[in-house]
Amino acid sequence: MKKALITGGGGAIAAEIATRLDRRGYRLILADINEARMGEVAKRLSHEPVLVCADLSTADGVATLSRLIETEHGDLALLVNNAGYVEPGDIADLTADVIDRHIAINLIAPMQLARIAARLMRARKSGDILSIVSMGGIVALKGSASYAASKFGLRGFLTSIRSELAGDGVRVMGVFPSGVDTPMLRYEAVHSSGSALNFVGKVLTAAEVADACMNALDSGRLETYIPYGDSITSRIIGAFPWLIEKVLPRFEKAGEKGRAKFRAERGI
Repeated sequence: MKKALITGGGGAIAAEIATRLDRRGYRLILADINEARMGEVAKRLSHEPVLVCADLSTADGVATLSRLIETEHGDLALLVNNAGYVEPGDIADLTADVIDRHIAINLIAPMQLARIAARLMRARKSGDILSIVSMGGIVALKGSASYAASKFGLRGFLTSIRSELAGDGVRVMGVFPSGVDTPMLRYEAVHSSGSALNFVGKVLTAAEVADACMNALDSGRLETYIPYGDSITSRIIGAFPWLIEKVLPRFEKAGEKGRAKFRAERGI
């Protein structure tokens, strides 16, 4: 039975990814700081997963999980870098710890885990590394500078290692969703510091993101965008960053309407 490790394994997106991988016959390893949440995900699976408590905001937590992969799960077939963190706010208002936490969870942890996975997978000439990135890794959003920096970095990292591992039977893929209905987005919905741009278009469900992950695994594409239409606008603006200031007021106005609608529909 193939093994798959999912970080942020107690979250909403992880739960949907886990059920799909479980149906595909993977034996799952869930890693999260919250064991109770992982336990709830485990109840949805037909095969009992391995649960690992790990704080990926710390070097020790990343190192512990890395050692576990090397010593006990050297046959890992799939690494899913799903853990994520966002704390919206203007850069002058953020603490140093919040900035560090973005980089640690969203960038350093995926890099370090991918390093270990790549070494093991390259040795046996097979394996997949799949990471949840974000449209925020293509176009930078006001009020999300630290988040954008971490996701821009992750996108560059994935592009680089895909080329490094292409001849060794190891596939590297990223999934780039727009706003997803998770606790993180609901936090942004009720805090004015959260980016209104997350609510310009359709807010995705965790299930839709998980489906996109399965499509990425089936296709092997470097980047899978969801929804695809959002990616066209994001990639155009991302290629010409000076456009952001020109179009931002229009998108923010639409986003505030979308945020109000999101709150009303969910009673928050």
